[in-house]
Amino acid sequence: MTGFAIRPAPQGIYPAVCHIGDIYVPLTADGVERLRAAAQASPAAFYPVLLEVVGVSAYLKERVAQRWAGIDPVEQTRRLQQDLNGLPGG
Repeated sequence: MTGFAIRPAPQGIYPAVCHIGDIYVPLTADGVERLRAAAQASPAAFYPVLLEVVGVSAYLKERVAQRWAGIDPVEQTRRLQQDLNGLPGG
């Protein structure tokens, strides 16, 4: 997979997971809501929130930055907005 995807989490422990290529990062309910709010803004405003919510370690921050640099941010933000709207409560 290129880019990012947000899907419902299996087992119901977390409401969602963010896929970054072959890496999976669980998202808390607060993280999902923060991403939903940020996705309504521009990709430039969305990226720092994505980095903060998903980049919980230096390694993940680096992976997010690398992946984001290789994609169209407008298209990726639109797709993540669709993913977030497709989650329960979206």
